[in-house]
Amino acid sequence: MKSVKISLIVAIQNIRKWRTNYRIWILVILTIIFVQCYTKEISTNALAMGMKSSPWLYPFLYTDRYIRILFMLPLIFIYCDAPFIDKNQIYILMRCKRKLWSIGQIIYIFMTSAMYFSLIAAMTIVLNIRNIEYMNDWGKVLGTLAFSNVPLVKGTAVTISTYILTYFTPTQAMFFTWLLSVLCGGILGLIIYVCNVISKSKVVGIAVSGFLVILSAAVSGNEMAQWFSPVSWTTLNKLDVGKLTQYPTFTYVMVVYMTAIIILSVWIIKVIEKKDVGVMIREV
Repeated sequence: MKSVKISLIVAIQNIRKWRTNYRIWILVILTIIFVQCYTKEISTNALAMGMKSSPWLYPFLYTDRYIRILFMLPLIFIYCDAPFIDKNQIYILMRCKRKLWSIGQIIYIFMTSAMYFSLIAAMTIVLNIRNIEYMNDWGKVLGTLAFSNVPLVKGTAVTISTYILTYFTPTQAMFFTWLLSVLCGGILGLIIYVCNVISKSKVVGIAVSGFLVILSAAVSGNEMAQWFSPVSWTTLNKLDVGKLTQYPTFTYVMVVYMTAIIILSVWIIKVIEKKDVGVMIREV
């Protein structure tokens, strides 16, 4: 329990620094603006129909490839200062085992991803609260937008996928979209961490993770190419259900995600264990 507590302290200490980090607050504000911009038309359509929408907007928020880029980029810039070493972290590092410190940094990466996508999911509801009402199913508004040409008439930016409406319940879609997004976001954070440690530059991590995000947009129309685009798996319309498409299966996606997390995490722990504290101090 003591080891877990130490690692959590390392992670929480990073989060505490957000209070004075203007970059974090700017990115959060931009993300909220993005959510508002890309969901308000659904509320407009609901008003035009004389109905209220169901609150299950999040699973469709970044089904469009270009919108996905907009929501992934802020997370990349949150992670861009990996490996998150400053004078305060050096002080903590000198008083605990490097392995526990590294685990704390990994926990921080996934805590950040979970908080980021939880914020996005919550904002899809909060920002449209006046025009939505709770219901167990998808509701008539989302069904109409998905199965008719209403989006073309009203100019809805977010694509309501008929595939998601047909094969997932609202609860399943909300949870699995959030889970896959958190895992993908965490992996991007680990990749940035590894690239920055190897290159001793923050540019490389941003470039590699940015490439993966842009790749998801580039291969959006190619079902087979989705197997090699991990960022594409954050939306359920890019996963196969019942062998109906050539998209990757949920099992494949989870195996690849977990394998990547294990490999990258072990690398980080092993490298930091061998790294000289004096060198790390000089790099701050």
